[in-house]
Amino acid sequence: MLIDHSNGRAVDVLESREKTRVVEWFKSGVNSGLLAALEEVTTDMWDGYVEAVKEVFGPSVRIVIDRFHVMANFQEYLTEGRREIQRMLPKAAAAELKGTRWKWLTNPENLSDEDQKQLDRLKKQYPALGQLAEQRESLRRIFEDRTIQTAEQGTARLTQWCQEARKLGLSALDKFCRTMEKWMDKIANYFVSRASNGRTEGYNHGFRAILWRAFGMRNFAHFRSRVLQAFG
Repeated sequence: MLIDHSNGRAVDVLESREKTRVVEWFKSGVNSGLLAALEEVTTDMWDGYVEAVKEVFGPSVRIVIDRFHVMANFQEYLTEGRREIQRMLPKAAAAELKGTRWKWLTNPENLSDEDQKQLDRLKKQYPALGQLAEQRESLRRIFEDRTIQTAEQGTARLTQWCQEARKLGLSALDKFCRTMEKWMDKIANYFVSRASNGRTEGYNHGFRAILWRAFGMRNFAHFRSRVLQAFG
């Protein structure tokens, strides 16, 4: 799906996410003038999208890796890291921690007072898990820090975060840091204009609602027409 964030509308839906198809669409948009004023593209960590933008627009268009996809990716490694730690704990501890996964993954402001108290107790009881949870919150704070206003500042803060995270000695965090370092320039571009794909996720839900109401659609052209009629 291709979303125009400036005007709040769906521009198009492509049948394939392959780079060649995306390049074709971008070139068509350039030739028609639709993309004449394009300055920035926000995407997830998919090579095909990024390489398509670079091929068609070169350095004239800023590529931003959506911060929410970065955090979603981190959540997976957070769970993996938590399991690393729990495997080193006694069986009684593992039993106590059973069913608490969602508490470690939920933003503190979304926890009830009772759940927050339980989480605080677990952090004190299992310091390694507490340190892991703090890495999650410190990463969130970086993305929410409005004093960071350039990609260079963002890169410096995120690089420092990786150095601290690796001190925990967890293979899961090391893997996440390597992923972030691979995409660092595009992740750090977020701090320039703080563009987000949150709107895209909302449209994605709307697109799926069309499919749900129709009990599925076999004809892509018909589906695309319905999407553009409703959200274009």
